[in-house]
Amino acid sequence: MSPVPEKWGEVLRTHLVLGVEGSPVRAAAAFSAEAGFFAVAGRGDEDAWPYFRSTAPDAEGADDVEALRTVCAEAVHPRGLRIAGTLWRRESRQVVSDVVTGSELELALLRDGDRVMWVVRAAQGVCTFVLVDGDSEARVSEARSLALDFDSYLVGQGY
Repeated sequence: MSPVPEKWGEVLRTHLVLGVEGSPVRAAAAFSAEAGFFAVAGRGDEDAWPYFRSTAPDAEGADDVEALRTVCAEAVHPRGLRIAGTLWRRESRQVVSDVVTGSELELALLRDGDRVMWVVRAAQGVCTFVLVDGDSEARVSEARSLALDFDSYLVGQGY
């Protein structure tokens, strides 16, 4: 089942509180190994594409998309992941159980200097990328909770 992009952009924005002042999330993207990006959202009116793709959504970005497709099918490599030309170093990885369905979700914490990103991978080949606004423990922890909540919602929807 392929996600419908028009629906999921607003769902992503709502679940990750991107429209709320002081949100711990700067930008987020949902990606399916089958369908590619199906939701990308930035806080407020910010364009989130530059964080997740080195080219515009309608241009050639095959290298980025292929790398993300691989990550959504397999675990985040111990060396990290290249997203939009930036090498994100994997700091930690854990497998957690979805509280609603009991299915396993892979959760990886990536860093690029003082920037932090969570990647949550569902068994069905769907990943969520959540760029944290800041690197304080409180913001990183809150963004983690929001990312897991969104992926729990995706799993509940059959993704």
